[in-house]
Amino acid sequence: MWKYNGPIFDAHTHIGEPDTLDKMVNIEEEFGITKQIAIVHSKEGLVAARERDPERFVFAKYLSLTDIAHYNVEPVIDDISKTKEEGYVLAKTWFGPRWRDYIEDVPAGFRIDNPKLEPVFQALEDNDLPLLIHIADPDTYFELHYQDFSKYGTKEDNLDQLENVMERHPQVVFQIPHFGAQPEIHRLPNLSSWLDRFPNIVIDTASSRWMARELSKDVQKAREFLIKYSDRILFGTDLSSNRGDHEYYRGRYNAQRILWETDLCDEPLPFEDVDTKDTDGTFINGLDLPNEVLRKIYWENANRMYCTQ
Repeated sequence: MWKYNGPIFDAHTHIGEPDTLDKMVNIEEEFGITKQIAIVHSKEGLVAARERDPERFVFAKYLSLTDIAHYNVEPVIDDISKTKEEGYVLAKTWFGPRWRDYIEDVPAGFRIDNPKLEPVFQALEDNDLPLLIHIADPDTYFELHYQDFSKYGTKEDNLDQLENVMERHPQVVFQIPHFGAQPEIHRLPNLSSWLDRFPNIVIDTASSRWMARELSKDVQKAREFLIKYSDRILFGTDLSSNRGDHEYYRGRYNAQRILWETDLCDEPLPFEDVDTKDTDGTFINGLDLPNEVLRKIYWENANRMYCTQ
């Protein structure tokens, strides 16, 4: 029933404990996922995934958020230097604004573009190690959850910090999830500027409800963007082996496939969007992308970046 029938590379998933791995892979295989970036949350999960199917997984190593948040760069640099020999292909760090809720004694005025963190980004460059870096969150989060700008900053400030880092490190490959944290239609011009100015960055399509909610608001603009930058976009879901059942996965896969592949209008999101549940809910307007674009987004771009080096 889908327009695209080829292989799919999920460029943004999370691997937790070993006993949850089979469930995730079995469901993914049902939906056509044959390769995936696995952001590893435990050594046991890494070992289990490697033993289960070493050809399936591209492993991403979490860098210590606590050390980075305290400008404790030496152990992070040491970690980066060991990353490839440990079997990882890229590194991951998370700076969604709510990270401040989990880390104690964060230095006042912390910024990821602080010069104190320059050695970390230089180490990524020296080791030719891509970085999957989460920065900012949906506009709705800033309206509903991040109203204390003195703690979380504005969304624009969060984006500006990453932009400053990218300007300083044009040799580091950055995978910026969640459509560069800018799938909102009014933010696409800024995201377009990033992609034009920084040839070393790519974006992924996690998460399904965020993509469906925002890109459906102007099908023409969204479709033009996807086609123009089809070489720089990776399919991703942000699904975790530690979360959800079959219906959890099904809803998120189907939401994106409806968005990318069909011309359906006002199709209800196949799971609840907590950001819109008290208003009108979220509805998908399909972008009906050409098959050659779908193949790039679903497979070719991630496979070229991470599996053909």
